[in-house]
Amino acid sequence: MTSRLMAITGWLSAGHALLFGLFWLLLSIPESNVAMLVASALLVVTMALLFGWVEAVAVLAWRGGWPARELPRRAIRATPGVWLGAALFVVVSYLVTHAGVWWRGHQGETDAWLMLHLGWANTGTFHAGVRGLLAFVRFAGLSLALSLASAIVAAGFRAIRDVRWVCDGIRPLRLLMIAAILLLFVWLPWRGVNWRPTWLTPNWEEAVFVALKLGVIYLIANVGWALVLGAAAKRQ
Repeated sequence: MTSRLMAITGWLSAGHALLFGLFWLLLSIPESNVAMLVASALLVVTMALLFGWVEAVAVLAWRGGWPARELPRRAIRATPGVWLGAALFVVVSYLVTHAGVWWRGHQGETDAWLMLHLGWANTGTFHAGVRGLLAFVRFAGLSLALSLASAIVAAGFRAIRDVRWVCDGIRPLRLLMIAAILLLFVWLPWRGVNWRPTWLTPNWEEAVFVALKLGVIYLIANVGWALVLGAAAKRQ
């Protein structure tokens, strides 16, 4: 378990670093003519292909059953499953975002209705509950997307007809597990992004400290993501 986690974390760290590099290159391309637009489009396609392949290898590695040297080849056919899972999350996230925008736009009307018909003088808790509900729907969408991608990677597109991936995606134990992993390995480490010791002088020492700090946070986040993929790859 530990050796597999280390190997998958190393793979994801390298793959995500390459993706970040390509994204930085995309931002650096001046889209001033047709050639630059074509280059940008090719970079976007390359990033999409690489993203699907990197995540598919990690899911297959958690599934097991194949030698490590065969995983990159098998992941090529499994890549569309990752894209479909990502598309599901994008759709859910888009709907949640627009629902939040609509709710904020009608917050005054809602407050007036609650005060008039229910006599609520303070509606802050109610709105906080709605925001929490929307955040949970987005999180459930992530779990469903991971479950769908894992099912397709393992069994092909016929897995879409099997409702077990839906049941796995909304299973309370899995939701709790993924939430705990994201909290411990992503959200909490991210709190330290802007932290620096007061005694640190603004010279090369600060640059080294920032580089090391961000490197550690990046590595921890990849460990967390590897665990999340592992939780999604294994049926409960």
